[in-house]
Amino acid sequence: MLKRYISLCLTVFLIVSSLTFMSATSSKAHAENTDNESRLTSVVTSKVATYNMAAGSGMDGEYDLDRIADTIRETEADIIGLQEVDVHWGSRSDYENTIEKLADKLDMHYFFAPIYDFDPLEEGDERRQYGVGVLSKYPIKNAYNREITRLSTQDPDPEPKLEPGFLEAQLDVEGEDVWFYVTHLDYRGDPTVREMQVEDMFDHMAEHPYSILVGDLNANPDAPELQPVFQWFNDAWDINLDDKGYTFPADEPIKRIDYVLTSPRMDVNSTKVTDSLASDHLPVTADISFRGEHSDSLKAMRSLAEKLVNQDEFADEETAHSIDIHLAALEHYEQQSNATKIVKHLENFKTLLDYQMEKEHITDRTYTELYADTEFLINQWNKE
Repeated sequence: MLKRYISLCLTVFLIVSSLTFMSATSSKAHAENTDNESRLTSVVTSKVATYNMAAGSGMDGEYDLDRIADTIRETEADIIGLQEVDVHWGSRSDYENTIEKLADKLDMHYFFAPIYDFDPLEEGDERRQYGVGVLSKYPIKNAYNREITRLSTQDPDPEPKLEPGFLEAQLDVEGEDVWFYVTHLDYRGDPTVREMQVEDMFDHMAEHPYSILVGDLNANPDAPELQPVFQWFNDAWDINLDDKGYTFPADEPIKRIDYVLTSPRMDVNSTKVTDSLASDHLPVTADISFRGEHSDSLKAMRSLAEKLVNQDEFADEETAHSIDIHLAALEHYEQQSNATKIVKHLENFKTLLDYQMEKEHITDRTYTELYADTEFLINQWNKE
């Protein structure tokens, strides 16, 4: 009897000890996974918008800057690119500095990039300017007014030539550098000038981890002259399958010509068009998430590769499949927090990228993006 009692006690002790060890091991693994996620994940979310404000004039033809400010508030934008901005331009906007007044009303930073910059009508008055601008709740670290080809609306006999009015701003978004571009492309039916403008814009837009291009492109998404833009940027409205996103004219919109475009490392969570008659255009807003300068996980890196595939950055399906298989295996090891295998397979992945680049199976852009991410993740996992 005593032997059976001792045996029972020993069995219970072993079971409890085993469960305690398993619980401790599981807790340690969970803590390690949590530490890894904390170490690798730092997501920033921001609302970005574009709005052709028609110099502050609404569909009723009346100038009312308070209506423009109210519409911008309704978008809840943290950053908004503006087109058709008057600064002491003329009577249509009461000779006001409209972007400065909007910045004051909305408590935002601003930068203005004039397309036209004329002498005042009377000596001693402010210069008459018209162009594009940005309002930002985040600090503006640097900003520039770049030149692209334009066919002037102020010249009675214009010829295409380089003129200012392409805005480039470096914003500090919660510690991340975001490059924000605002444009207003030619409105004419002939796409020739827009084709030249698109080419000129790419001369100024460097390959930053986070780049956002917004503006009135004066062309529908299927316009041939816009396709180079969509090869590099993602159209934020693409996530809306059932809504056409028309923005012009504001009272009965039949065209989508206003865009928010993001670089591949950004995730678009939602987009919307805000109804308003404060201008002849409707504003477009996108809720965007972005992480560090590199993919923060193998899952994110695989998502980046999928976006690159969708943008025809791979020579063929076989190449895309090869990349995806490697990243799927790496994602599996990541879920196990197996640092040794992750680093080993990431080194092999670099070799694969070198081979595919040599054979011209992937573009320079794809090679640069994925190779940089691979080295970043090797460095992170080597710290384990």
